[in-house]
Amino acid sequence: MMNGKELLQWASDELGSEQRLEAELLLCHVLNTSRALLLAHDADELTAQQEKIFRQLILRRKQDEPLQYLLGTTSFMGLDLKVTPAVLIPRFDTERLAEQALKLLEPIQQPKVLDVCTGSGAIALSISHYRKDAVVWAGDLSVEALAVAAENNQQCGTQVTFRQGNLLEPFTDLAGQLDLLASNPPYITSQEMAELPGDVLQEPRLALWGGKDGLYFYRKLAAAAQTMLRPGGWIILEVGYQQGQDVQQLLTDAGLEQVGLLQDWQGLDRVVYGQNPIE
Repeated sequence: MMNGKELLQWASDELGSEQRLEAELLLCHVLNTSRALLLAHDADELTAQQEKIFRQLILRRKQDEPLQYLLGTTSFMGLDLKVTPAVLIPRFDTERLAEQALKLLEPIQQPKVLDVCTGSGAIALSISHYRKDAVVWAGDLSVEALAVAAENNQQCGTQVTFRQGNLLEPFTDLAGQLDLLASNPPYITSQEMAELPGDVLQEPRLALWGGKDGLYFYRKLAAAAQTMLRPGGWIILEVGYQQGQDVQQLLTDAGLEQVGLLQDWQGLDRVVYGQNPIE
């Protein structure tokens, strides 16, 4: 049997030294310990079962299975969320959308919020967590994704109501009532789908492909925004790094005002938002 230090060296040889941190996180997962304790006790031998499980995880990662799926969790806006191959892995960049959504909601008491294409529930749960007074709904076409989101809702102690169906179809009863309509819809173009890295291709295609030009869902959401939002309500969308201007134009053409664009932490276009005109 090998100790932690020896196994981490083996893992680095398998994955490459640039993925050493991932190997450490996977070993922490197997041992149910912190990274600090792992490194402090890396001379300790693992049991045969622990070593077997760790080696299996490393070999799965070598085959491009995403780290977050192997760990079973990821962090988003300070919340620990369960993730499985049924859901898109929440990215750090999407926190820009959640933060801006919370900012737009600041002056509104007991806001009504809808998040569509919710996946793991990351956006909806974040808003519910940081705005306890908000009434939050979320939807997804995938039954499997909604099961993960519902589990996260229970684990986080948030109050989100989920409905299954295609985009806005399950929420027609909310027309004209929403203070915020949020979505991180599929936006990868057909050409980009063919060029995605192996680990991203492990994520559900349903959550990635946004039609030939990547704008299919934005057109649908922009067209429905004024119907769904109350006067003065907001729509906020995550976009691909080359889609900012196109989505801004879609919102403008749909009659929305105060249309804005935010960049992510790398300086790339990431969030577009607009306001339903105030009567």
